[in-house]
Amino acid sequence: MAASRWSVEQVLGAVRDLPPEAQREVLSRLPSVLALSPEEVDWLHLAEPAFAFWDNAEDAAYDAL
Repeated sequence: MAASRWSVEQVLGAVRDLPPEAQREVLSRLPSVLALSPEEVDWLHLAEPAFAFWDNAEDAAYDAL
């Protein structure tokens, strides 16, 4: 594998500078580019309902941060 051209901090800074819609797209597409096994992805999907309590009107104010 070739050496990375970007540091982790550079990648995080670039994502931080994106508009919220693009940040959400990065988040949704990230699992497809990470070196995760299918089992790890399954575990992530299994854990999603544990965070469902954040999907409410009170916390919606933080969705665009």
